[in-house]
Formats: sequence, C-alpha cells, structure tokens
Amino acid sequence: MGNNTIGVITRHTSDFQDILMKAPVNLVVMKPNELTLHDLDAMDAIAVIGGTHEEPLIFLPRDRVVLEKQLKNGKRIFSEFCGSIGHLYFAPPVTTRFDRLIFCGEEGDIDGLLPGDLLEEQCNLRIKPHDIACSTNRPILQYANVKAHSHMENIENLPGSISDRALWFDDPENLLVCNFRMADWVKTRFAPREKWRSVVDYIVSWLCGVPVKLERPDEAYHLRANDSSTPLDQQVASSVAQSIAWFSDAQMLVNEGKDGVKEGLGTEIYPGGKQRELAWIRADCTAETSLAFYMNYLRTGNDRDKEISDALISVCFDFMQYKDNGPLKGMLRWTEEAWGVCYQDDAARVLIPQLLKCLYSGSKEYLDECVDALQFLVRTTGTDGTRVQRTDNINLTEEHLSLLASTPGNYLCAHYNAFYLGALLLAYKITGIESFKQVGINGLETLMSVYPDTRREYSETQEVCRLIMPLSWLYWISGDDRHKEWLYKVTADLQRFRHESGGYLEWDTGYSSDRNESNEGEESTLLTRNGDPVVDLLYSLNWLPMGFAQAYFVTKDPYFKELWEGIAAFFHATQIQSSNKQIHGAWARALDVELMEVYGLAADVGWGPWAIESGWTVAEISAGLSMGLLEKDLTKHYG
Repeated sequence: MGNNTIGVITRHTSDFQDILMKAPVNLVVMKPNELTLHDLDAMDAIAVIGGTHEEPLIFLPRDRVVLEKQLKNGKRIFSEFCGSIGHLYFAPPVTTRFDRLIFCGEEGDIDGLLPGDLLEEQCNLRIKPHDIACSTNRPILQYANVKAHSHMENIENLPGSISDRALWFDDPENLLVCNFRMADWVKTRFAPREKWRSVVDYIVSWLCGVPVKLERPDEAYHLRANDSSTPLDQQVASSVAQSIAWFSDAQMLVNEGKDGVKEGLGTEIYPGGKQRELAWIRADCTAETSLAFYMNYLRTGNDRDKEISDALISVCFDFMQYKDNGPLKGMLRWTEEAWGVCYQDDAARVLIPQLLKCLYSGSKEYLDECVDALQFLVRTTGTDGTRVQRTDNINLTEEHLSLLASTPGNYLCAHYNAFYLGALLLAYKITGIESFKQVGINGLETLMSVYPDTRREYSETQEVCRLIMPLSWLYWISGDDRHKEWLYKVTADLQRFRHESGGYLEWDTGYSSDRNESNEGEESTLLTRNGDPVVDLLYSLNWLPMGFAQAYFVTKDPYFKELWEGIAAFFHATQIQSSNKQIHGAWARALDVELMEVYGLAADVGWGPWAIESGWTVAEISAGLSMGLLEKDLTKHYG
C-alpha cells in the first residue's frame, strides 16, 4: 500500500486507535511529550488524537516544533481535538448538546453519505476555531441547530460562521482537522453507525493514501431480531426478564424499592459513553415500576418481585400523598422536589397499578388511598370532565378550587386527561363510587367530541396511543355500543401509522402539536416531517402493550390479541442488548425503524433520543408484555 506507517499521538487508548490497530498499517503510538524520542520522518502520516480527555491536547514547544516540521514538509496529519496546530488555535470547549453535524461534501466523497445528511455525536465537546486563523475551505462536516430527522435540504444556504465547521481540510491541505471529540465514537454511540463508519474509513484512507475498508468495531449495543423458530411467548418472556433485571443492574431501585425508583437516564451521552442519570424519585415512575414487578410476580411466582412491588407502592401512598384533612387531602405529589405539584396523568399512573393489583388479587390494600387521590382530582376537575394540565398547592385557594370545579376545564388533551379518566372508571369497577363513573364517562365523551382534533402535546400518534386503554375501560363500564365504536375507530386510525417493523410512526396531521415548534430549553417532539421512520417509546408506543391487552380482556376480540402480539414482537426485537448494564434490557425513546438503531432529533431539553425512563418506558412496556402472557389468568376478572 502507499502509506504503511502511521504515527498516533495520544494521551490514552481510544476507539480510533483500536480501529487503526486492525488496519493494514504499521502503527507507532506516541505520547504528546515524547515526540523527540521518535523518528517522525520515517512515518508516512500522523494522527493526533486529543479527544481522549476533556481538555484539548496542547503540545509543549519542543514537541510542537517537531510536529510543525512534518506539517510544513507536506506530511498528512489528522488533528482531532487539538488546541493548536498550524495556523489554527481554538476557543475553550463548548457542548454540542443541541447541535447536529451536517455533511457538506459532494455525493460520492464519502460512501453512503449524501449532502445534507445529519450525523449525531451525542452530548459532545467541540472547540471552535478562531476565524481569523482558519481556512475558509468548504467543510466536510459542519455544526448547525436544525430541526430535521436525518437529512437537510438546500445546504448551500446553510447558516453559520467559519467557527461552526467540524471536519475540514485547512491550510496547508495536508492538514485534516476534527474539532470535536471523535476518539471514542463507538463507546459514545455516534449515530447513524454506518455513516460514522464511512467517515472513519474516509479519514483512515486519507491518512494511508489509498482506500481502506476497516473492520467493523464491536458496537456499544445492538438490537435483536425475532427468532421465527422460537414461540413468541418465550421470546417475550425473555424480554420481560431482561427488563426486570435492568432495574437492579442499572441501579435504578433505591434501597430495593423501599425509597422508590430513580426516574431513569437522560439523553446525554458524554464522550467515552457515560450517560447522565436522572436520580429524581417520581411517584409515577415508582408506581409503574411497582406494577411491572407485580406482573412479573404473577408470571413467575418470584417472591422478591412482590416484595419490591409492595415496597415501591408504599413510597407513593405512605410518603408521597397529602394526608391532612381538607380540600387537598389525597393529592399525589409529583416528585420529592416538586412536592406541591400534581399532574393528573402522572397521578393516574400511580393509581392504575394499585387498582389493577386490587382487581387481580382481590386485595383492598391502599384502596382507600386511591379513593382519596381520585376524590382530590375530581374536586379539581371542570364541569366538562377534563382537568387543567396541572395544579400547584400554593395556588389552590378556596376561591381557585371553586373556580376549577364550577367551570369547564377545557383541556381536551388525551396526554393529560385520558389515563386519569380511565383510572376513575377502573376505580368505579372496584368501588362502585358513582361520581367516579360520571366524571370518567363525561370526560372521555368530551375528549371524543372533538377527536381527532384533541389538543396534542407531541403528536397525533401519541394521542391515539393514549386513548386505547381508557376507551377499553369506558366500554367495559358502560356497555354502550357507541363507546365500543370509539375504541375500534381509534385503533383503526392508529393502523394508518403502522410501519412494516411492527412499530407505529410518529405522525401529526396538520402539525398542530404543542411541542412541534419548541425552542431550545423546552421539551420537544421527535417529529419533523410526517413519514420520517421514527417511533417514540416514551410518549407513544410504550402505552400499547398494556392498551392492546386491556382491550382484548374487555372485548374478547382476537383482533386485539393479534395487535398485542404484533407490538410484543416489535418490543422484543428492539430491546437494547449491551455489555453496558446501564442500558442492557431497556428501551430508549427514539428508534429509527429503517436503521433499527437509536437515532432522532435531539432538541428535547432532557428527554431526547437516548432517554430511558424507568416508569414511562421500561416499566410500562414490561407490565404490558406480562399482561399478554398472563391472558388466561387475567381475562376472568373482566366478566
């Protein structure tokens, strides 16, 4: 080959060094302060890898002189996260959390990349070059804050300055510069993976002077395909087992559940692969996890699962419920920080697990507390059966309480109200309290009076997914054929978004969701264009295993069982497999169902593509999968 000896200057081993070791080259690895000990003249090219540390690599003057001589003599040098080289010097590191990389080269420059393709490098660091010392050559990759799923059109008019470049040839042209931490791109889960492999192939081929196709690295995670030779129930059972193990392996349980469960993992993956932990104790996540462990206990008979389930629900009702007599009695607190805040959809996902536990076991444990919680919610619900987005105790004066109860809530949103109304109907089935039935029916009829034009938080898909379980219980309670028709209509509407993978794409007819135009620092949809191959496992699909199971239990219609089997197979195939216990057995928020990897718009302030919620996602999916597996045991409770 042309260039067969590559010098690597680095402070630590990295994915980039590992991949070079598998390349058909002679590798000489050097410390940055040892350049004078090596014969750089004998090397055909040099890679400066500074991204193994948070501080950019800076050479001591004696070593800088040696390196600059090689640059001046025309040697090919790749410089990654190096604070100064050639004419270049850079500003201090800044985060790339809300930025995305755009491929600005020509078609054919890098295999598999088209001009405008978007690449994700997670919550990284970059150093912006000072424009007075930087080439104005067209970059290969450039940073921009753009809202698109995987591709941007019309990049000729791309906004940004010289300092927004990310990968480019500088002056002299034998200097290829990367100003972000790319050293550990595999551990950091850069996406899409195939495109990043092509970028690395391109860099190494340029260093070598001839095309090089590198070996595929051992990835930080993979998904698994369904095995047609193994019965679906066995595959799903293995997924449930992995999801339950995740809570312990990822250290989500706090004191074996006696102090709750952590919220999960934030979307931020830092260079090297460490992911931010969400350590807050939320009542909803805690109760949802309680249900997942209880359903697994019914399935396996494992006493530890029941002990953990009981401990978790105790946190919600013994410690996170307002106990004093008065109009606030029964209020379920949101988190240990937001102590005086109540979101009714989150409160409902505390109540539904315990109400189902009462239904399936015949127990009345915490039933009085469930009644108190629902009565508080009813007292703060409008005359149309809907409740405002949230209430804060500090504002709940006697006058404000009266206003909430005597005027329409006018919050026609399934995201905030559907599960609350479903919880009322489930509680009526168990307790016979008539007011729960009346408010539950009134609220769902109000929502369905404007369907499909309910107020959408993230997408139309999400609203539809949220309605299936509550509408199942509405028909269960009322026996009204009109309510049954609603359940089937909503389910049929959802099928319009079904992808061949078995998932349901994010879709928003008319782009009317509140989070479509979110700004930086706000929560955001994953959706940028209808038809993009992205599914949401935090706000949409996660509700479906339980929703389809409940619809089947109520209607006895095999149609819903088939739908449960389809979504169960999807979740089995998309469960994360990894040697990293922090993510093994979980599901992340965003999945590109064509790439079959975690990838999507990273605009959300805290719950982007790699967010993993203990309750909303892992526990909801796990509990719903267990429900379907327990079909024969559970259907008897539905008459």
